[in-house]
Amino acid sequence: MSHTHDDELVEEILPAGQPRLLRVLTAKTGTAVIIGAIIGSGIFMVPSTVATQVGSPALSLFVWIIGGVLALAGALCYAELGAAIPRSGGTYAFLRRAYNTDLIAFLFGWAFLFIIITGAMGAVATVFARYAGGLFGTEDVWTERWMAVGCILFLTVVNCLGVKIGGSVQNVFAFIKVGAVLAVILLGFSLASGTEVSWTPLVQEKTGTALLGGLSLAILGALFAYNGWFFVTFIATEIKDPARSIPRAIFAALAIVATVYILANVVYLTVLSFEELQASRRPAADTLQALVGPSGAMAISAAIMLTTFGTVNAQLMVAPRVYHAMANHEIFFRVCQYVHPRFRTPVVSIVMQGLWASVFALTGTFVEIVSFAMFYTYVFLTLAVVGLMILRRKEPDLHRPYRVWGYPVTPVLFLLIAAGVLVNALIGDYTRPLLGLVILAIGLPFYFYWKRQQRANPVAGSTVTE
Repeated sequence: MSHTHDDELVEEILPAGQPRLLRVLTAKTGTAVIIGAIIGSGIFMVPSTVATQVGSPALSLFVWIIGGVLALAGALCYAELGAAIPRSGGTYAFLRRAYNTDLIAFLFGWAFLFIIITGAMGAVATVFARYAGGLFGTEDVWTERWMAVGCILFLTVVNCLGVKIGGSVQNVFAFIKVGAVLAVILLGFSLASGTEVSWTPLVQEKTGTALLGGLSLAILGALFAYNGWFFVTFIATEIKDPARSIPRAIFAALAIVATVYILANVVYLTVLSFEELQASRRPAADTLQALVGPSGAMAISAAIMLTTFGTVNAQLMVAPRVYHAMANHEIFFRVCQYVHPRFRTPVVSIVMQGLWASVFALTGTFVEIVSFAMFYTYVFLTLAVVGLMILRRKEPDLHRPYRVWGYPVTPVLFLLIAAGVLVNALIGDYTRPLLGLVILAIGLPFYFYWKRQQRANPVAGSTVTE
């Protein structure tokens, strides 16, 4: 192999003899990936849930600002982690390095497959079905759930047939999703500028513990809408100059998304009465209906269908890298190493994801799925940020091309807010977090079995490079 191409090759966690990935993605592409991953369903569904949970317009907007601040603080931490440890798998790689054990990293990967990413897919597909139902005049809950399952399974097949096909689907819908949000904002500010919003008093419908619990669940919902800012770290081994490109991509994407989200919520609150927003099943469509009539509602519903369709596709494309990395470390199902010889796709991982995400879409409502998935998302993001602080002490000489701004205040701010939200959400409804613990516990026997196999056959494990 020519040494002139060494800089394009990735030192990936692959068994000897398997083809390696190429560094071909730029910071601009990374930014597009993050924006594409974040802007999907949350901004078109969550605002009505947030309004119901907090009970006042001012607090609704406050939740979106807090969500953006928390996401930014986490993103700053992930920028350092992603630049210092540019490995596929993102959070999985960070946890493995920081805690010097496979167990925590394994639990993340197990939760990622059975709770986090599949829960997110189920929630986004539910939004697809909700807006499709509005477009085609179908309000039946079970019809919508089966439409959500159909969306997931169709895209599962598409992504099995080749990464180029999945990538082409993603490129088409990336433009549509940004355009859909911008259309709501521009039409809202141009056609409803004279509407007054009752921003005071700050606290209106809810007080005390009910308000505190509602705020925590509302922030989890907003964090779902911001979810995806860490996705670029999953493809770190394919990004050119990751030390500079990953932080740039994260900052640019999050700044754009936070601005767009806050403006979109101002429009919702301006165009719809607060009671209308709380009751709305499709706030974006109802806003466009109020502004330009039924044709506007139909147009935005169609755009949101395509947007959420593209988001499920992005989730299906990115997530298998985590399971593939774990399987190569021999702490996951060995079949997840399999790549189809013709399509060159990890078909087993993709199909596993699709089937389990379909279970979420079929059995839960949007709010239930979001609160379940986001609780454990932030459990492991919190562990990763703690890991950042551990690595600062344990590996002070680790090459860190980017260091988190405001350290240690920034990671501590993230940890305090995230811990507060998680604790209050746990107090508010402990049933779903408890179910998540059961799912994690089910994974432990598998983990110990695989570790025992490693010890019994150390030669096989030695072929896997770090």
